[in-house]
Amino acid sequence: MDYRMFADPDAEASGAIPVHVPEGTSQAHAAAVIEDVLLRAPDAETVSLVVDGRAVVLTSRSFLTRTFGVSVQVRGTGEGDGGSLPGASTQYLALHYRCPEPGCPGEGFGAFHDDRFRPACPGCGHAMELVG
Repeated sequence: MDYRMFADPDAEASGAIPVHVPEGTSQAHAAAVIEDVLLRAPDAETVSLVVDGRAVVLTSRSFLTRTFGVSVQVRGTGEGDGGSLPGASTQYLALHYRCPEPGCPGEGFGAFHDDRFRPACPGCGHAMELVG
């Protein structure tokens, strides 16, 4: 799958939140997971899309807003959000992972969970634990 449409040429890898998806994830599914991560982390600016353990593209909130004309901000019901119903989407949900190593601040997000293939911590490389 080609994810270059999400690539922000000015994005910096430092501080990027890793978002893990399996090989073959559609662009629409990847976009939905990235949006969910950015909505859950309103202070985050940069995201690294990781496919099967390999970082493939860096993107940012500001790039997505500029390029696609969609603001990735927390919105209230009826605030120009396309007439969506109240409540969280049940279609795509980013899973939150944290590094279990004491003192390591590593965290990331994934589109699916398989305990055999947990995402690696971007800081120390240990398998991360699912926290939500």
